[in-house]
Amino acid sequence: MFVWDWWNPFSSLGSQAAKVAADAWIAACLSFWNAGLWLLRLVLGWMDAWLTPDLSGDGPGHDLYGTTFWIAGVLLVIMMLIQLGIAAFRRDGKSLGRALVGVAQFMVIVGGWIGYTVAVTAAVGGLTRACMESLMNVTSWKQWAPFNAAGIDAKTITDGGIAAVLGLLGLLVWLGAIAHLVVILARDAALMVLVATGPIAAAGLANETTRAWFWKMFRWFHAAVFTPLLVVIVTGVGMKFAAGCRSPRPAALKPPSAPQCRR
Repeated sequence: MFVWDWWNPFSSLGSQAAKVAADAWIAACLSFWNAGLWLLRLVLGWMDAWLTPDLSGDGPGHDLYGTTFWIAGVLLVIMMLIQLGIAAFRRDGKSLGRALVGVAQFMVIVGGWIGYTVAVTAAVGGLTRACMESLMNVTSWKQWAPFNAAGIDAKTITDGGIAAVLGLLGLLVWLGAIAHLVVILARDAALMVLVATGPIAAAGLANETTRAWFWKMFRWFHAAVFTPLLVVIVTGVGMKFAAGCRSPRPAALKPPSAPQCRR
């Protein structure tokens, strides 16, 4: 048998083929893992850049604001005339007061709308970075490296099973990166649309049936502007709980024995 194995060329070829297949499997899994990490870092870098979009009157939306403010003024006149007609038909002072109060609210909102949205967005951006430093020990998403902190080094992986696990984790990293990208894109797009259409929604305040437009839009704006802060809080709390689960637990105290009654 020894002589036959020595003269058999297929024995060494089979072992080499198995080694090549194993190396190819490990390389494919690690490539998927590394590609997921690269995409996640890229998206996190975009999140830093898009955390505080430029919503100022002199920014990219300058021309758009001029158009929407003009539409809001026209719509305000229409809504006010409708409300005045309803008040005249009903002979109701409350309906007349609604029109006057709505016009006053419109003037106040339009006068400070852009400044308010810019101030809130900047304040939430600063609060987000402060919470990120407190909960995640970083000041930007690009500095966040949870997999490096966990001690995962793909260069040292030589086992096919571990490589398969990293490949599955790479799929989760891909999904996480895409989810982060969708969240930040939807948030910034929503902010731009809501800020631009805020005066149009405020024009509905002059009419009893349309005054809910602005308050719904007002709540949506705050929900959009606070989204990155909520993401940081959820991520930071998850990291704190995960770190607590990995830390060694103190030995359980032995409960005191029940006293024995003497007879």
